[in-house]
Amino acid sequence: MPWTCPSCGNQTDLGYNICWTCQSPRPESDAGAAVTTAGMMITTTPTFQTHDISEYLGPVFGETIYGANVLRDFFAAITDVVGGRSGQYEALLVQGRNTAMTEMAERANALGANAVVGMRYDYSTVGNSMLMICCCGTAVTAAPKSAQNHG
Repeated sequence: MPWTCPSCGNQTDLGYNICWTCQSPRPESDAGAAVTTAGMMITTTPTFQTHDISEYLGPVFGETIYGANVLRDFFAAITDVVGGRSGQYEALLVQGRNTAMTEMAERANALGANAVVGMRYDYSTVGNSMLMICCCGTAVTAAPKSAQNHG
């Protein structure tokens, strides 16, 4: 279900915290959580409710590898003993996801795309303390649906 931007009146698919048109934050959302992807529309679904896909340009990927440092491992070990969530590792995951998604969007942009559909993440470990985060999707060009087709 799309939402209407209070700033410009245009519609954006639900799941995005910023308006595609004017980049204003969605009401009652955490604007700081939005990923900077150079205006690139990205969705995990194969289509957009508000846009028609005109061209499929192929798969795009973003990869990043982060090392867990000694201090982060120390605090995670304490959390493991006493229980609870590891804020240090959660922050690393958020940073890694954002980096991988931004890299994927830049590669899609280089192909001439303005959107990515079918986006997915994959996580794995490399060695003893390295985390690899991969992001992939299909680069496409998409245009807003006309008023008569939107509904």
